[in-house]
Amino acid sequence: MSQRKRSKGASFFQGDDGDEDFNLSQMPTHSQVQRNLERRSADQVNQKVSELVQFLLVKDQKKIPIKRADMLKKVIREYKDVYSEIVSRAGRTLQQVFGLQLVEIDTKHHIYILTSNLPRVEGENLR
Repeated sequence: MSQRKRSKGASFFQGDDGDEDFNLSQMPTHSQVQRNLERRSADQVNQKVSELVQFLLVKDQKKIPIKRADMLKKVIREYKDVYSEIVSRAGRTLQQVFGLQLVEIDTKHHIYILTSNLPRVEGENLR
């Protein structure tokens, strides 16, 4: 058996098409997520939000479909208990900073894309 070693940091940017789906059938309720958030430091959660935003932007730039399983496996990892809050905060950050919206295009396979919310510019300004 061979095992690949990955360096910390930007390892989640490498293409890995492992279609493992994490068991989220027991998704925590909103109140459970809030309790789990209280157990984690705000800095830890904010770091994961930042990592997820960066991950989503790189995937979008490379035109690679964004899978929930990849987000969990490569970024969120041991923070699965606060997955919904991390994704929600990352979505708000993408909206406020970049004018992008995280949209689920395949609800069966949980595949996402980023779409622009910025108004289209027409006329003289395009030159």
